[in-house]
Amino acid sequence: MIHKTNILNISFITIMTLVFSQSAYCQKEKSEVRSGNRDFNKDNYHDAEIKYRKALEEKPLMIEAEFNLGNSLYMQENYSEAALSYLATAERAENNKLKSSSFYNLGNSFYKEGKYAEAVAAYKESLRKLPTDEARYNLEMAKKMLQQNGQDQQQSDENKESDQSQEQEGQNSQNQEEQGKNEQSEQQQAQQDESKGGEEKEQQQAQQVEISEEDAERILEALKNEEQQTMSRILEQKHKDQKVKIDKDW
Repeated sequence: MIHKTNILNISFITIMTLVFSQSAYCQKEKSEVRSGNRDFNKDNYHDAEIKYRKALEEKPLMIEAEFNLGNSLYMQENYSEAALSYLATAERAENNKLKSSSFYNLGNSFYKEGKYAEAVAAYKESLRKLPTDEARYNLEMAKKMLQQNGQDQQQSDENKESDQSQEQEGQNSQNQEEQGKNEQSEQQQAQQDESKGGEEKEQQQAQQVEISEEDAERILEALKNEEQQTMSRILEQKHKDQKVKIDKDW
């Protein structure tokens, strides 16, 4: 668990001390910061944000307003904008305590967004400026989450590859099934064509047989006619040869 409550209170008190230690000039922006602090302590984080922004309008580089603006945004769970305020504070802070607190809260913001690598880097910077138990603890938590996130990503990639492999196998199986169906259809078509071809051949042969029988009948009939004519000629000739000669009566 991130100790955001402790660090926010500690940093908030530090900034309040810095604010009240400033000289009396620029009273307007200081007044806005003090008013924002009162709203923050009452958990009116949105109203506090407005007051801090007004202070920054009067004095854009007012580091106290920038840091406390980050706190009010963080408590509203607007972590991305809070991180910008903490980073700006860390860059402009002149003492290690404020730098450490800025990097610590920056790490918390990154952690909340799931940016664990960035959180690790921010916590390390916080420890370099001013070591604290909270920063060490959160650093270890961020490292564990980073490692776990990497393992989850690896598992996700492996699952994705497995799903793609299963999908490919399913596609191959479907293709093979379709190919088998096509081959079976082609075989059935070939058998149908072969059967059809055999029937047509038998019909052709039957037609040829019928034509041959008709021709045979015609030929036989012709032979009979020719034989009868031939026999008639033979009988006629034989009859002529067998006529009895009659002697003349001289």
